[in-house]
Amino acid sequence: MIGRDDPRLRDCDGLGRKLAEAARVSAAVLLAKRAARDVRLKADGSPVCSADLAADHAAKDALARLMPGFPIISEETADSVAPGEVFILLDPLDGTREFLAGGDSYCVAIAVVCDGRPIAGAIAAPAIGRLWFAGEHAYVQDFAGDGAALGEARRTEVRALPSDGPVALVSRFHGDGRSDGIASAMCCNKGIPVSSAVKFGMIASGEADLHVRCGQTMEWDIAAGDAILSAAGGIVLTLDGALPHYGVIQRQFRNPPFVAASSEALARRAIAGDSGC
Repeated sequence: MIGRDDPRLRDCDGLGRKLAEAARVSAAVLLAKRAARDVRLKADGSPVCSADLAADHAAKDALARLMPGFPIISEETADSVAPGEVFILLDPLDGTREFLAGGDSYCVAIAVVCDGRPIAGAIAAPAIGRLWFAGEHAYVQDFAGDGAALGEARRTEVRALPSDGPVALVSRFHGDGRSDGIASAMCCNKGIPVSSAVKFGMIASGEADLHVRCGQTMEWDIAAGDAILSAAGGIVLTLDGALPHYGVIQRQFRNPPFVAASSEALARRAIAGDSGC
């Protein structure tokens, strides 16, 4: 087991780069399996197909090579590993419905968690060829369909709030009235529909400002985005105003409702405007 005193944890940017490599490898598998339609429903009602499983295998192989000894809690094998002081959260296909519908905003999401908080993360979206990753700092990079990096990674950060108000990103397949109500109250602009953890990357790279999610999500859905957005100057808060905590097996890795925003002030404005309905 990896402990909090492991020397590899001192270089969070280095961890982020290793996660980025694993995410690109796994993302290339998703792109190669784009035609997969052998979908079945898991016990919780969520869909899974051969692409999820192939990407899961590829990511775990890459992580075992790049970060040996780190326990991995994956969406596809969450019951087989218990969280410790340090562990990896992996979603090999975040946005399965988007993937099956032929959309572009699906991704691989990977995070390193230490003492309940993500300290590094990577999100790779193969259909749009974009990779976000972070440790101490946040970066964005282009990559090819085979997973190869294109050019150097570039530092990225959130933008200042636009003069006409924040732009919200809304879930394409998982909208709910409470989330939509908060976003509508906060934003003059109509919400932009986007699937998966790509929303966190877009806020981190200054393309949007706010995402609210009150419907069910799992820790592996948001941990990488939390790491990246936090490193870019933004924040993720639960709707009770706290930082999310990861590795909570007592709630089966389910997240409470949360807001992701380009600043803490914007996040707390959204929380203050929540009617709870």
